[in-house]
Amino acid sequence: MRVCVIGAGAAGITTAKHLKEKGLDVEILEKRDGVGGLWYFSKNTSGVASNTIATSSKTYLQFSDFPIGKDIPHFPHHTDYLKYLKVYAEKNNIVPLIKYNHEVTNMRKNGQEWEITVRNGDNTYTTTSDAVVISSGLHQIPLIPEVPGQENFTGLLAHSGLLKTGEDVRGKRVVVMGIGESGADFAHYLTAFAGEVYLSLRRGVVVLPRWSYPGMPADFDATRSKVWLPREFLHDYNLGCYPGFPSRQYSAFRTFFTLLGLPVWLATLPISFKTGIDFIISLFDWKMWAALFNPQQRHGPASGIGLSKDCENLCKEPPKSEAEAEEKYWRLMSIFEWHSGAIHNAQTYTKSSDFLKDIVQGKVKVVPGISRYTGGLEVEFEDGSKREVDAVVMCTGYQGVLPFLENKEIDNRELYKHVFVPEDPTLAFVGFARPNVGALPPLCEIQARWIARVFAGEVSLPNVEQMKKITQSDIKFYADMRSGYAKRGYTTATVDYQLYQDDIAGLVGCRPNIWQLLGRPKMLFAVLFGPLAGFQYRLHGDGANVQAAEEVVSELPPYPADRLIRDISLLFFVRPWFSLLGMLGLSRFRPVL
Repeated sequence: MRVCVIGAGAAGITTAKHLKEKGLDVEILEKRDGVGGLWYFSKNTSGVASNTIATSSKTYLQFSDFPIGKDIPHFPHHTDYLKYLKVYAEKNNIVPLIKYNHEVTNMRKNGQEWEITVRNGDNTYTTTSDAVVISSGLHQIPLIPEVPGQENFTGLLAHSGLLKTGEDVRGKRVVVMGIGESGADFAHYLTAFAGEVYLSLRRGVVVLPRWSYPGMPADFDATRSKVWLPREFLHDYNLGCYPGFPSRQYSAFRTFFTLLGLPVWLATLPISFKTGIDFIISLFDWKMWAALFNPQQRHGPASGIGLSKDCENLCKEPPKSEAEAEEKYWRLMSIFEWHSGAIHNAQTYTKSSDFLKDIVQGKVKVVPGISRYTGGLEVEFEDGSKREVDAVVMCTGYQGVLPFLENKEIDNRELYKHVFVPEDPTLAFVGFARPNVGALPPLCEIQARWIARVFAGEVSLPNVEQMKKITQSDIKFYADMRSGYAKRGYTTATVDYQLYQDDIAGLVGCRPNIWQLLGRPKMLFAVLFGPLAGFQYRLHGDGANVQAAEEVVSELPPYPADRLIRDISLLFFVRPWFSLLGMLGLSRFRPVL
């Protein structure tokens, strides 16, 4: 079987690697002159900027059978990660399969074959393939918001994908539009160049720091012992069920968690005395018991106006000490989440929090969304306020369009498991599902492993009607989870990282078998209480590579005692009750993983 892979970024090269392992004939078409995709720095194309540092830890970014070297920082600079991708391609003999400077301009199905039109310099030719995997992503056409009067603005309008250095706005008054990771990074980065920086937002977002403990990346917090929780209760847990959390919130779940975990905290007082005492004392707080009877509001409306007002009120005066600055930093994190309009787990997180410190220090000012450009350099915001600025940097993502497809608009939700076209599964997509947390490379890899098994005839897909039915069920699941959030135009391709990984791993046949790990305590501990990264899917089943998984586990940092005790409470004392309630018909309590 001949398979054409479009794109030689992280998604494309891991796809080619797994197709090749199954004995398939693979060709990769890449429009740039090197591997890396968005990690390939170029002044003329979308992708990383000169300052880009990964927001996911290398434990998540690395492919499951190819660990990143010990000498690379936990959060690699884009140049380090690009080197890793190049070595991965070379070691797996993928480089000879790549045709650089080959841009796909059109493709269509003709009988049983795909006809692919390719431009290479001044030459254009057509090639054929039995199947196509599109791994180029949607970073083709910048999404430019339609704002009234935009044509009258005389300052600089730039999309973040093409703004590579802060020198372009040195000394200028700059509005950064958007609060994805690009918006957060640019707002922070531009404080070293711009005269004034404004962050223009229509809603808040969940902001996560890169680190949760010294030496412990924050994305390590997504463990199997925790993410089994139904998402509304995972929200409650994430917002302060445990001591040390900067702004603990009261909830019925917090009360039950404290009660059910009490035996663990009593037994572990010699190990974690202060935290255990805090848990015990909290049982005498009347608000803990009142939370059992009060209706719970988990978030406010999505509002840039409310967000900007709360930020302004909190940061009117500069902090008088480092302790006050730290307190305001954590309070800002809560304010941003409250105004996001969704629960903690129903949205894509912004895993870059330095801009919050800039807000505290007065280096960045939060303003509502831009409602119109009034002419010259003046812009008007949603609250009616006006300001003269020299530049607007739009960190607003990209259009869901692939110019070379006949049906150019892509709604990733309509693909079977965000991968296969139900009507023609010889066309597949890798890397189009966007994880809410975790990282994209492990999702790409698990998708690639599934596609390779399907194309090799080792795994069968359901029939067309069944795929459509399952797809509609998945659409409803995510629509219910996001509630009104997705209706505000946010990406429809967002998936719950942990649930999606385990779902596709089940289709591949490589989920970790807990019972088989009982004789290997170190690995069992890592699977239950360690990060839910790709190594977990190399322990059993197709493509098992235990040696690579053990190498990753050997590099994991030691787990803080407090966190481990909390996870033990959740897994062994809270989960059994939730499972029982689920079996009794109370579906909202049924564990999801």
